[in-house]
Amino acid sequence: MLTAAAELALAGGPAAASVEAIARRAEVSRTTIYKWWPSAPAIVLEGLLDSVRDSITRPPGSTSVEAVVHHVCALNAILVDPAVGPLLRNVIAASASDPAIQQALCDQWIAPRRAAVAATVRDAVEGGELRDDVDVEVVVDAVVSPPYYRLVLGMPPLDDRAIDGLVRAVWRGYRH
Repeated sequence: MLTAAAELALAGGPAAASVEAIARRAEVSRTTIYKWWPSAPAIVLEGLLDSVRDSITRPPGSTSVEAVVHHVCALNAILVDPAVGPLLRNVIAASASDPAIQQALCDQWIAPRRAAVAATVRDAVEGGELRDDVDVEVVVDAVVSPPYYRLVLGMPPLDDRAIDGLVRAVWRGYRH
């Protein structure tokens, strides 16, 4: 069902991935879908999340700044993937007019990624790498927003070197 939802959304945007269309494509009943998911956007986003789950896992032995660089590079790689980026851009666009899509996007995609970076930033504050007065949410916004900005506006993506520079510049601004 996850594959069917992603295929439909890629072909025709999130609206094309209705529960009825997913059920037809996956050859299951609507009841089966509703047993496991509250909405079509939840299925699409679960498929995306499932395929990129490791992107929010901190690499063993990494410093805090290395972990954030890893996270943003992994996010960027997901967003520039021709099978994922356009789908996510469509879901983001649809979220502006559909509260169910907006909620699913926030709960299933954005919140886990923000939480992973925020946890690393909090670890850096607690470990003395960054100042005590750091606004964790501002740091998260500063480092993860550029890949989304470029995706949504159709701009060329950042490369890993640019992402490393971006994260380290933000980090320097918050060191003691």
